[in-house]
Amino acid sequence: MTTLEKLEELIYKGFKETDLEIKKLSREVGKITDNLGRFAENMVAPAIVKLFNKRGIPITDYVQRVRSPKRRIEYDIVAYNADYVVVTSVKMTLRAEDVKFFLNERLPIFKEVFPRYKDMKVIGVVAGANIVGESDRYAMKRGLYVMAQSGESVTVLNDEGFEPKIF
Repeated sequence: MTTLEKLEELIYKGFKETDLEIKKLSREVGKITDNLGRFAENMVAPAIVKLFNKRGIPITDYVQRVRSPKRRIEYDIVAYNADYVVVTSVKMTLRAEDVKFFLNERLPIFKEVFPRYKDMKVIGVVAGANIVGESDRYAMKRGLYVMAQSGESVTVLNDEGFEPKIF
């Protein structure tokens, strides 16, 4: 084996080892991100019940991390009563792109992927510990409730007279 071939082999081996380390690190970062997401969802879910009851929409139950049996889609929180379903997307950092995706890709197909809710009024909510730019105003203008961290709890940012869009 020539010196050049040995050098190429060493470089190749180094790249493979680096690639494995990057994959391990990516898995660890994914676990941390998932845990942060669960933490945020666990704060928002009980707050939905309390805050929507105050707004005249009595929530009787909720479920977290609802997966569709028809598609590879997950909804963070689905709260409901006999007439309404409150579908919530929770982000640690809420950006306008997150709101657009939720509005354009997730809410429009909710009743299709969960037909048991087809006759109910669907209300959309976005929630975030950190709200970037004007993503809260963008969401409100499009008929979504917005929830955010407020000290040690969660609050609705919409005015009392806010009329949500029914999906």
